[in-house]
Amino acid sequence: MSEQEKSAEAALRVCWTLSKHQKPFSDSEIMKECMLEVASALFGERKDVVAAIQSIPMSARSNTRRMEILATDIKSSLLELLEKAPCYAIALDESCDVVDDEQISIFVRFFDVENKIFREELLAILPLKGNTRGEDLFKAIDKFINNSNIRYDKIVSLSTDGAPAMIGKEKGVVKKIRDKNPSLISYQCIIHQTALCGKLSATLKEVMDSLVQLINFMRSHSSLQHRKFKKFLSECDAVYSDLLQHNNVRWLTKGQVVERFWLIKDLLANLGYAGSKEALRVHNKPAQYANCGFSEGYSEIFKCVNIELQGNGKLICDLIQSVSAFRRKLDIFEKDIARHEFIHFPTILEYKKENSEEDVAVFVRFLSDLRDEFATRFQDFAEIEKLSQFLKFPYQVDASAEWTDVAAKLFSVSKSSLQVEIIDLQEDISLQIYKTVSTEEFWGKHVSEKYENCKKVAINLATMFGSTYICESSFSKMNFSKNTYRSRLTHDHLEDILCISCTPRTPNFKKLAQDRRCNFSH
Repeated sequence: MSEQEKSAEAALRVCWTLSKHQKPFSDSEIMKECMLEVASALFGERKDVVAAIQSIPMSARSNTRRMEILATDIKSSLLELLEKAPCYAIALDESCDVVDDEQISIFVRFFDVENKIFREELLAILPLKGNTRGEDLFKAIDKFINNSNIRYDKIVSLSTDGAPAMIGKEKGVVKKIRDKNPSLISYQCIIHQTALCGKLSATLKEVMDSLVQLINFMRSHSSLQHRKFKKFLSECDAVYSDLLQHNNVRWLTKGQVVERFWLIKDLLANLGYAGSKEALRVHNKPAQYANCGFSEGYSEIFKCVNIELQGNGKLICDLIQSVSAFRRKLDIFEKDIARHEFIHFPTILEYKKENSEEDVAVFVRFLSDLRDEFATRFQDFAEIEKLSQFLKFPYQVDASAEWTDVAAKLFSVSKSSLQVEIIDLQEDISLQIYKTVSTEEFWGKHVSEKYENCKKVAINLATMFGSTYICESSFSKMNFSKNTYRSRLTHDHLEDILCISCTPRTPNFKKLAQDRRCNFSH
């Protein structure tokens, strides 16, 4: 490579690092200053090193152009990988940015046949300037899919947040995509459904609302009060130095909010916030603390299952397994409270004397209703759940069991061939040594095309998104990138930044530098 090409490669690497961390384009000039200072400290009078760094084009405008080049390379290579993929799954969600522009986040999960691994990548961020009805969302999505030469018949599943615009029976996005692909499997995000199941009953909701209002009152009634409150907790050597403010948008953190309150409740009782009706309502009724104790224990348990469901790269079978385990735990929790043992809700024991049979009946009824709600909401995943054992433990399934009917129905494979192949696979000694590898690696790298139907079912199943968590995480990055200080960031540049920050792949910097006409003057 020439000196110019080396400088261009260095500039591309700097731009890539900045975009990965969602930093402003102008920060490249600051990085150049830092490198010059480092070179001066490490190499002293080596003028050649300083000259090489100074020749790297790192102005904000140059950095913008290079980011466009990197993002274009990532997008084009992604479309090439999708063209070779046997199938792919889509996750859709929508949110507003800092200037109230509606953004549709589209993520794709697919099997990379070249590297034999499963990938999750941002496919597009689509802006909506006007209405956000189902037909408006589909129009934007359909235009992008057609322009990108993405095939509808390859979409095996579609995961959404369950909003009416997404799942409407007549004009929803799911309905219109299913018109183009009748075999599409669609479902609502498992994390969202779990949160909807966990809504409290009227009595417990009143207690929780009062508790949250009390916490928010102490946390943000006034700056002076907040400073005094933190000083009080510090002087008392409390477990936590502050409470967490809560609102409905932060529904995943409600368990942490209640947990903090519960651990420092005895200190808070001595403060006596006369200006808060919620404080009087909670502190003056000991029975309310029993309800708070149950809410705290329940929130902690629910927080654990929510955290277990979060994360990138999780198989849908793993999420269904977590939900099934939680449903079984609800039986134990219900019996525990009905027998007045409270081994799973030790916080209630602190106020056992104030517990009436009526309070216990409320707790038992809530857990019973919660179990029924889970059973109703997760009926859509019953068929996929039957395939979980095949995907995770193919050596233990019965070739004549019901799962073969489900696989043949969902993924259009021959039932007879599937039954024969699974027996051959179970008797294949060469595959026995791969029992300890991950599920994705086993099916992607070690199972040969000899087991065509088995592999097709496994890859389709492992491709499916279980939630829209990855879309939610992209909105966090979007809000970090397009903030109040960068509110004029164009949509194209916002999409380029998110495309780079969300991809696990790295472009060929040398090739990009050599393909371009490098010039020191920019």
